[in-house]
Amino acid sequence: MKTNMKQDSRFTQSDGMTSSIVFYIENRKLFASKEVLALCSPVFRNMFESDFRERSADSIPLPGKCYKDFAEFLLCLYPDTQKPLTDETVFPVFSLADEYQVDILQRKCEDYLLSKCKDKDTPLTALVNILICAEQYNLKNLFNASFDKVSKIHPDEVKSVPEYHKLHEETRSSFKKLREQALDVKLTDGNVHDVLRIAVDYSEMDLIIRCESHMIQRCRKTEKPLIHGLVSMLSAADKHKLAKLKEEVLELAIKRKSHELEASPIFKTLTPETRCKVLSKRLRIFEGLYSKLCKVRCHCCRKHADYNCKICFISTTKECFDSLGMCF
Repeated sequence: MKTNMKQDSRFTQSDGMTSSIVFYIENRKLFASKEVLALCSPVFRNMFESDFRERSADSIPLPGKCYKDFAEFLLCLYPDTQKPLTDETVFPVFSLADEYQVDILQRKCEDYLLSKCKDKDTPLTALVNILICAEQYNLKNLFNASFDKVSKIHPDEVKSVPEYHKLHEETRSSFKKLREQALDVKLTDGNVHDVLRIAVDYSEMDLIIRCESHMIQRCRKTEKPLIHGLVSMLSAADKHKLAKLKEEVLELAIKRKSHELEASPIFKTLTPETRCKVLSKRLRIFEGLYSKLCKVRCHCCRKHADYNCKICFISTTKECFDSLGMCF
């Protein structure tokens, strides 16, 4: 608390030693050090060392500046305060850091905004403002990071942000082209999983439904998917909450050997609930098979299933498996 109070009053009065210049901003005095400013900023250095009238002046008016923003800029700049950036201060501080060519503070602002791009909880409005900032200062890494995040949000949501119109026309056109390229694709067994991920990223429900339908049709073909393909579809249904696909794939999965399913690396990434559902359904099938086997008359022994008779065991078990479409 004391530190915040000290920072809030840091430039409001002269302390003699470190107050060699006074700025007049919004009819208020802001006391600062020429030495510190000249050390950090080539703009201030030129101002204080060249033939500008500010060289010999004890006070300098800064018309058009915001007192609060300039004080925040100095608090972030001064070595004895090094105030952390916040969502509220980063943009005005960035603007002043750019104007006065304070490279170290510019990099600090860019790093802060890059971290916001990686944060999944960053609001859309903030992401659009970050993209505008990247355009304004020609920051390639920040532009790519923020563009990637914004491009995956539905266009209607993006356009509803008031600041959207401030983006360059080229950037807005790039959003449209990228989306069209991502969504205009012919589905195949080979690309359907990648397309589904893109459709989910772009919140494109029509394409998500197309992908789900494609995989359901694949499940219904005479030639059933291999274990890898089967488990991949189950994983997609699990991850993207595709209920119809999940139901269809489960019906196939429970008819495959459990050790084959569990040997798949993808199977291990399924939610515990889904893995349990597959194995518990298989267990219920085997319970039903056991009851059926016990009632099947052994044709070679002429009595109820005698499991000491290998011919009886194999023939009756295979019959039960075949009736359920499973492999014995």
